[in-house]
Amino acid sequence: MEPLRSVTFRMVLVLWYLGVLSADVVTVRRGDPAVLQCDADPGDMLLAVIWKLRLYNSSCVILYKIEEDNTKTSYSSCSTRMRSDHLSVMINNTEISDEGTYTCEVVNDNDTVFRNFSLQVLAQPSTFLKLNSDGSPECGAIGGNPPAEISWIPNSDYIVTTKLEDLDGTWSVVSTFRKSGINGTSVTCVVSHPTFVNPWQEDIALSFGYKLRFDIILRLIVTVIFTVLFIEFLLYLKINCQNIPGEQKNEDR
Repeated sequence: MEPLRSVTFRMVLVLWYLGVLSADVVTVRRGDPAVLQCDADPGDMLLAVIWKLRLYNSSCVILYKIEEDNTKTSYSSCSTRMRSDHLSVMINNTEISDEGTYTCEVVNDNDTVFRNFSLQVLAQPSTFLKLNSDGSPECGAIGGNPPAEISWIPNSDYIVTTKLEDLDGTWSVVSTFRKSGINGTSVTCVVSHPTFVNPWQEDIALSFGYKLRFDIILRLIVTVIFTVLFIEFLLYLKINCQNIPGEQKNEDR
């Protein structure tokens, strides 16, 4: 099953494309700063800017208001990494938990303008390809957001892929190609992710190590046995050759 957060984000994108939800999709890498900018008519008198954040696992509000005496007040229940500067919200050192919908309400002396943003924070996964304990190729993409997509060359019905959400909000994807379904001597794992310029891929050869080691040991044992037998045979011939002249001398006497 596809992760709920990934499905929700895609639903936001679909609604945006259909025009049902007017939202600007903003994508940023984890750790980088993000800036969300609202629009306003410079000719209007700005009274207040209200940011309503509906994040993955929380919600908060940022308020910037100009009072009647022209004094400016601000309020925030959001992370200290987020601050408002008139019409914008700046997020320092973005984290996966910052993902969500950001709605700004710009209140002026004529109207109230709304604008929606959908923020996605990308995290690049680390990849690996190895043989697991039973000799089956196992490919993984750890710590990514959104979850990485893993495919195999060749494709097969013997592939099992799992996706798990980590405590920090990233995803670990592990795909196993059961060796019973592999006909060739090697397979290729392909990992796709928005943070990769090109898909990551790597080949791995199937290990017949235990069979090879057994064959080597067997050949070694057979070689040793034949060598011992051959040496014993040579010793036997040598001993017999040495005894023959002595027996002939005894017979002459």
